[in-house]
Amino acid sequence: MKFFTTCAMGAVIGLTSLLPVEAAPIAVKSFSTGSDVQGVQYNERRGHWRGHRGYRERRRGYRRHSDGYWYPLAAFGAGAIIGGAIANGRNDGGSHQEWCANRYRSYSVRTDTYLGNDGRRHRCNSPY
Repeated sequence: MKFFTTCAMGAVIGLTSLLPVEAAPIAVKSFSTGSDVQGVQYNERRGHWRGHRGYRERRRGYRRHSDGYWYPLAAFGAGAIIGGAIANGRNDGGSHQEWCANRYRSYSVRTDTYLGNDGRRHRCNSPY
């Protein structure tokens, strides 16, 4: 079935390429005698985009980025501090310590271990 379909499509494409195309208009070449070209003076300014030269001196406390704006370094520092505080929240590990203390009678908060049945200290693995 695939072979028949492939042959049929090939024949249709081949026959349609042999027929004359009557729907397309014939392109007419036209030449204009007048010219709209004006002579201009070219002024190349190397290293400056559209003539912008930027600031004369380096601005203290600011860093230049690729979007064309100046940002103070303190803004990035404040953003990092605020973002870190939001992401971490206030978690002092109290739920882990409470769970281990409730599960093991010999649990030590200072070392995060408990005394096992074999007489050795084991680290507490809580779900928190």
